[in-house]
Amino acid sequence: MFFKVFLSLFLLISSNSLFSQNLILKAWLIDSDSFTKISFAVVSIKGKTTATTTDEKGFFEINCNIKDTLIIRHLSYNLTKIAVKKIGDTTVKKKYIYLTKKENTFQQITISGNKLSEEKKEEYKKHLNRIKPTVKSPISLMYEGWSRKGKERKKMDEIYSQLLLRDELETRIPPKKLFLITNDRSVKLDDLLIICPVSAEFVKYASDYEFFYHFSKCWDFYKKNN
Repeated sequence: MFFKVFLSLFLLISSNSLFSQNLILKAWLIDSDSFTKISFAVVSIKGKTTATTTDEKGFFEINCNIKDTLIIRHLSYNLTKIAVKKIGDTTVKKKYIYLTKKENTFQQITISGNKLSEEKKEEYKKHLNRIKPTVKSPISLMYEGWSRKGKERKKMDEIYSQLLLRDELETRIPPKKLFLITNDRSVKLDDLLIICPVSAEFVKYASDYEFFYHFSKCWDFYKKNN
C-alpha cells in the first residue's frame, strides 16, 4: 500500500516537473507575406522581466518555461502573443514565428520642440478624447470626413498625437539615458529616432526594460556597421 502511494506521488511530481520544464527557446521571426526575416523585434515573457530582441537575421533566444507566453513587439508589425507550447516541438532545431504587418504605422516621430506643459498636454488630450461621430450617425460622420472643419480637426488630431508621443519619448529618454544608450553626448534624440524608429504603440506600452533594450541593441548594431 505504501509503495503504491509513493509511486503515485512520484509520478505526479514527475509529470508536473516535466510540464513546467524550463528551456532555452531559439527561433526566427518571419514576415508572413514576404517571408523575410524581422530584425530588432522585442521578445518578452508575459508577467516577467525577461526580454530580448531579434538580431539582424531575425533570430532570438530566450530562457523560458513551457507554460510561458511570449509577447512580440515590432514597430511595423501587429503585437503578437503566443504560448511557448504552441511554437512546436522543443527538439526541433529551427522554429519560425510569423508576424503580420500593421496597416498603418508611425514610421518616425519627428516633431520636436520644447517639452509640453501640463496645461498643453491636457488641452491636446481633451481634443483627442472628444466625442467623435460613429456609423450610428452617418450624417455627422460624413460631415466630419468631408467638411473643411472636419478635415482640420483630423489634421490637428495627427499633430497633437505626435506632440504627445514626442513628449512621452523625451520623458522616457532624457539626456542622461540617451547618453547611456549611445555613449556619445553629441547624439540627439532625433538622431536616435532616425536610426531606430518606433511605433506609437511601442512608446505607450513597452516596459522600461524593453524600451532601453530595444534602443541599445539597435544603436549598437548601427555603430558596428557604420
